[in-house]
Amino acid sequence: MAFGENSLDFVGTGSRPPAGVDKTTLTRFELLVGGQATTAAVACARQGLRARYVGVFGRDEWGATVRRALDREGVDLVALERDARSRVAVVLVDSDTGDRTVHEFRDPALAVDRGAMPVEAVLAGRILMLDATDLATSTAIARLARERGVPTVVDVDRVSLAAAELLREIAVIVVPRAFLESWTSTASPGAGLAALDREFQPAATIVTLGAEGSLALANGREIRTPGFQVDVVDTTGAGDAFRAGFVSAWIRLADAPDLETILEQANATAALNCQAVGAQTGLPRRPDVDRLVAHARGREPK
Repeated sequence: MAFGENSLDFVGTGSRPPAGVDKTTLTRFELLVGGQATTAAVACARQGLRARYVGVFGRDEWGATVRRALDREGVDLVALERDARSRVAVVLVDSDTGDRTVHEFRDPALAVDRGAMPVEAVLAGRILMLDATDLATSTAIARLARERGVPTVVDVDRVSLAAAELLREIAVIVVPRAFLESWTSTASPGAGLAALDREFQPAATIVTLGAEGSLALANGREIRTPGFQVDVVDTTGAGDAFRAGFVSAWIRLADAPDLETILEQANATAALNCQAVGAQTGLPRRPDVDRLVAHARGREPK
C-alpha cells in the first residue's frame, strides 16, 4: 500500500555542460511515469505483491497517462481528482555519471487534506509506504496506522520542521545521506543514524548510501549492507526502489524476518533500477533481484 506522490516526468539525458555554458544538446528525451509513491507501488507489483496506490490527480492527460501506466502494471488505484494540472517534473540525467537533477511542479490545488482521504483503503494493506508530499495528511495517516498496528515505511528527502511530526509515527525510517547530514549536522553516516534513531525511536532507521549500499540501526545493532556493482544509467527512483525492495522482502520473510537479508534485497532492487533511464523503467522482478544477489554471493540463485 502506498500513499503519496505521482508524477509524469519529462526526462532528458546528456552530458552536463561546462560551467558558464547555458545551452547543451540532449542525446535522449522521453516522457516517463515517476513519483515516489507510485514508483514504490509499481516496484512491489513487479516483485509479485498485490499493490495499491492512493493519490491525487488532475483531470488532464498528464494524470491520465500516469493512471494508465499504473493499470498496466497491475497496481490497484484509488484516485482522488482535482480541477488542476497533475504533477510533472523535468528530470535532467547526466549521461556521464547517471546523476540527475529534478525540477518539479505540483499545483497547490493537488494538496490532500485528512478529511478527503479514503482511510480504510489506505490502511487495508499489510505495510503502508508513505512520503512527505502532503506532510500533515501523511502524519495523520501514519498515526492512525500505528494505532491499528499497520507498520509504516517512509522515505523523507527534504528537511523541514513538519517532517519531525511524521517521523515520530513511523516504524521504519528510510532517508538518503543528504537528508541525514542536514538533519543531524554530521557527515558521519553512523553518528547521524544513531542521532536520528535516538530522536524518533523507530523499529529500524536506515540511510541509503548510493553505490556504497545502506546502513541500518535496529535494536541497538548497526548493519552495513554493501551496494552492488552495476552499470549506472540513471539514479532516478533508486530510493523508491529501495523501499519497495525492503517491503517486498519483509513480506516474503514474514515468518522469519532477517534484517540483513531484507536490506540486501532492497539494495539489489535499487541497484537494478539504476540501469535504465527513468524512475520505473528498470524496476526489477524478483528473479532478477535473486540473480543479482546470488551472483554477488558467488553462487547460482535457487
